[in-house]
Amino acid sequence: MNIVPDADELDDLLALATDFALKAGDVHRRRATGDVASKSTATDPVTQVDREAEALIAGAIREARPNDAILGEESTLVEGTSGFQWVIDPLDGTVNYLYDFPSYGVSIGIETDGEPVVGVVLDTAINHLFAARDNGKATKNGEEIKVTTCSELSLALLGTGFAYASSVREQQAKIATGLLPKVRDIRRSGSCAVDLCSVAAGRLDAFYETGVNWWDVAAGIQIVRSAGGIATYEPDLKRVFASGPKLWEQLINAVNQAETESGPQSPPPSANI
Repeated sequence: MNIVPDADELDDLLALATDFALKAGDVHRRRATGDVASKSTATDPVTQVDREAEALIAGAIREARPNDAILGEESTLVEGTSGFQWVIDPLDGTVNYLYDFPSYGVSIGIETDGEPVVGVVLDTAINHLFAARDNGKATKNGEEIKVTTCSELSLALLGTGFAYASSVREQQAKIATGLLPKVRDIRRSGSCAVDLCSVAAGRLDAFYETGVNWWDVAAGIQIVRSAGGIATYEPDLKRVFASGPKLWEQLINAVNQAETESGPQSPPPSANI
C-alpha cells in the first residue's frame, strides 16, 4: 500500500513510539532477566526482559493502532492493513545488559513501503532518548542533533560490530584490520541501534556492520537521516552503513575494498552481540 503520511500523523506516530520506548525502558530497569536462553549460538542470549519489553510494546501498538503491522525480534509478527509496520528490537545489546555494560536500549522504528519514517531509540543505560521522523529534525533528550562534518576518512572515528558466530567474527576482524590504518580509530559498543544514534549525534563520524537485522537498524536509520546524514541497509548482506554526506563515498569504498582483500565472505551472519 502506497501511503504518504502527513506531518500530523508522523508527529502522532513519533509520540506513540516515544511513549512505548519509555515504558519498555522501565522493563529494562527492573532487571528481571529470568532464565537466560540462547538463540542462534551459545553466545546469542535472550532474557525475560527481551520478551516482556516486546510484549509490552506490541500490546500497546495493538491497542493504539490495531490496523498496523508489527515485526519484533522476539518472534512478534502481526499483519496489518494500514500500510505502516512497527519494527521492534526490545533490548538491543542483550550481552551488554547482562554484564551491566553501559550500551543497550530499546529500538522502535515505523516504516511504510519498506522505508523508515519514524525512529526512536532509548539508550536506557545512560537515559538518552533519540527520536526522529521523516522531514523533521533528530533529537537527543529533546535537543537537536547533527552528524559531523568530517570529510576525510583518515580523520574519522568509525564504529562497527561483530557477529555471534566465531568463524564469522574471524572474517570480520580481518576486515576491521584492513580498515584500521585508514581511519582515526575504531569503536565497538555492542549495540547497533545505539551506534547509529552515535553517528546522528556526532559521537561517531561513521558506522558500518554486516550481520544485523532490520529491527536492529530501522529506527537508527531514520534518526541518522533526520540528523543530516546518509544511512542505508542492504537486506541481502544484512549490512548497514551510516555517515555524514562528506564521508559517504569514502566509507563505502574503504569497506568494500577491505572486504575484497580479506578473502571469500561467509554467508550473512546473525545479529551482533
